[in-house]
Amino acid sequence: MQKLTEAQVALCRAKSFATVATLGEDGSPQTSIVWVDTDGEHVVFNTTNGRAKGKNLRRDPRISVTVFDAADPYDYFEVEGVAVLDLEGADDHIDELSRKYSGEDFKGPRDRVIVRVQAERIFDYGIS
Repeated sequence: MQKLTEAQVALCRAKSFATVATLGEDGSPQTSIVWVDTDGEHVVFNTTNGRAKGKNLRRDPRISVTVFDAADPYDYFEVEGVAVLDLEGADDHIDELSRKYSGEDFKGPRDRVIVRVQAERIFDYGIS
């Protein structure tokens, strides 16, 4: 497993957005823009169990996440790896993310899951 650099961790802790790619049942890619976070070791995001990301990752945990620098989206890093899903604390986590990005608690659907990406490969462009 590869580890995030300090600069990559800082980018995840900033108000950066990420693109998540999962694999559909037929093998086709499914992508989404997400709010992103880190536990200091993994790229972390949150979704619902019923959305395509949640369904796809329960069936096939392979994942790719690209985190962009909001100040310069040409600076980014990509993590390829395996997703680990965790229901515990997921509703609180979406509130934390919502406060980070919007300044208030999350008002959308619950039935949440935290996704932690165990990095097998990390590609870096412009994030030192």
